[in-house]
Amino acid sequence: MKFSKLLPTALLSAAGILSAQHTDLSKQPGAVFNSDRPQSSKPSKVRTIQGTVKDLSDNPVSGAVVQLKDLRTSKVVDFLTKDDGKFAFHDLRLDVNYELVAKRGDLAAPTKKVTTFDTRNNVVLTLKLEPVAKQQ
Repeated sequence: MKFSKLLPTALLSAAGILSAQHTDLSKQPGAVFNSDRPQSSKPSKVRTIQGTVKDLSDNPVSGAVVQLKDLRTSKVVDFLTKDDGKFAFHDLRLDVNYELVAKRGDLAAPTKKVTTFDTRNNVVLTLKLEPVAKQQ
């Protein structure tokens, strides 16, 4: 008989203790977005070099030829800029040095280099066209 009287009291006491506990949210894991994407522990071995070709007034240049030169093989790949002046070269090796130059008519941008010391997987450049005589 005493046990049946103590049981409700014990349950109410336990419920009170549990509800009084405060969870420290700073020790809880944060929100995870895109958890359905597999996470690779290996760093990527390829890079993208992209950017915009602009004129001296900082306007995007459509129809400029951007040349990417692989300095290991001397292979050159051309890309014609879109209306927004943008270009992109994908799936480039991180262990190769590259040179980029942009040309349109009698204008050219100074050569830019992306070397193996630059470990970024996404390199963004602005190539500014200027008269060829101004370049060194």
